[in-house]
Amino acid sequence: MRLLAAAVALLFTAPLYAQSTCTLVVTPSSFAISAATYVGTINVTQTAGSDCGSYSVSTQANWIHPDPKASGPVPGTLIFTADANLSGQPRSAVIRISTQNVTINQDGAACSFAINPKSQSFPIAAGTGSFTVQANCGWSAFGSAQWIAIPSGGSGSSNGTVSFTVAANTCVDGRTGTITVSTGQPTPPVFTITQDGSQNNLTLSATTATAPAAAADYRITITTGDTCTWSAYSDVSWMTVTNGSPGTGNGGLVYHLLENKSIARTGVIHVGALTYTVTQQPPPPPPVVLSSVANAANYGTDAVSPGEIVTLFGSNLGPASIVTLQLSDDKKGITNNLAGTQVLFDGVAAPMIYSVAGQVSAVVPYGVAGKSNTKVQVQYQSAASNTLTVNVQAATPGIFTLDSSGSGPAAILNQDNTVNSSSNPAARGSIIAIYMTGGGVTTPASVDGSVAPAPPPQLSQTPVVTIGGVNAVVKFAGASPGSVTGLTQINVEVPSGLSPALALPVVVKIGDFSSTGVATVAVN
Repeated sequence: MRLLAAAVALLFTAPLYAQSTCTLVVTPSSFAISAATYVGTINVTQTAGSDCGSYSVSTQANWIHPDPKASGPVPGTLIFTADANLSGQPRSAVIRISTQNVTINQDGAACSFAINPKSQSFPIAAGTGSFTVQANCGWSAFGSAQWIAIPSGGSGSSNGTVSFTVAANTCVDGRTGTITVSTGQPTPPVFTITQDGSQNNLTLSATTATAPAAAADYRITITTGDTCTWSAYSDVSWMTVTNGSPGTGNGGLVYHLLENKSIARTGVIHVGALTYTVTQQPPPPPPVVLSSVANAANYGTDAVSPGEIVTLFGSNLGPASIVTLQLSDDKKGITNNLAGTQVLFDGVAAPMIYSVAGQVSAVVPYGVAGKSNTKVQVQYQSAASNTLTVNVQAATPGIFTLDSSGSGPAAILNQDNTVNSSSNPAARGSIIAIYMTGGGVTTPASVDGSVAPAPPPQLSQTPVVTIGGVNAVVKFAGASPGSVTGLTQINVEVPSGLSPALALPVVVKIGDFSSTGVATVAVN
């Protein structure tokens, strides 16, 4: 037991040995160096009582080269080389020595850069170009747009050449791009590229259109380059671009037309510098309707005869205000067109007396003679009416009356050329002139719409005239001189045996056909 106690006492009186420690010291801990190649020395030591043995070396920067490269004894010396900084930008790196960092701060190079030339222009076609770079530092070039490509020579560390290509411009507008020579400096050199455009790079599916009066939507197809932008607008309020503008590349736009309630109108859609002209037609005219064809004197509708003055009734036959007959250019007749109105008998235009919306008057062409019927149609402003088939006979005598009603005081001149009336009766035995139409063909033959000469042509058939039922001697029966053929004048002697009266009926019979209505004459 005494030996055991001695052994324990010896154990507790023996010196204690602690585990060794390492506190590494690097001098200096940082470097501030110029842009030039630099060789630096780092002293690696340890604090008193430390036992580091050796140190390890590492760095992530490829421009720092330590030696020894992996490790060395402590104390020791680490020598490193910093490559020259060819960039204008300063840079930093760290050398890791075991647990200690040494920071290397290197200035950027004193760089100078220039390019020549500084710009170039191209037509619309693709092309190539180049410019030189004068530099003493590193640089790289890049384009600002996809249509500028740099296939080679895009970087360097000294003087060099940048070659580039420019794609064809498929747009109307010219364009501008740049190649920037990146140097790390605030204001790098910039090479400017301009390229022309062409109006031929934009086309429309058409340049004009004609549209009906109704409101509707229409479309224009536009062709241009894929990346080209365009816009469109209308210069009139009744036509608007409703969809598609602005657009890019091939496409189309939709425009809307308001209903046209008036005359034809024209507007323009502008697409870039191109124009698309739209003409919108007026609303269609109301239908021309022909209801009847009547003798202009007594309004009989049974038949028509050659040279008869007729009145045609209906709707939309002519203008809103009446237009009366017009002489032809040679002054020898009247026209067969008034304010856009024509009356056709079997397709032949008749001489016109007057035209107004609800009725028109014309002279039946002498060419209907011998026919059993004729087809009558009215045309107004190129719109055609329905067609009426009307019987034809040799004569359709009708006496004009003063009030144009077909009955009452007749259109008669007394022998002194004054108008016969109840206050101005004709004397028995005097000659009076009765005015009528529907007398039929004449000898010699009359020309359609001609002004009757003197002496005038006479009726081919001698009429029979009665006044108050008493036959009156016919002195003349034919065209009225100076009037349009078709107006018939019959001069008769008032029978001496008549009893005076203010309204004696007058009847004209030509062949088998007698006048109708109650036309009267005043006799004293």
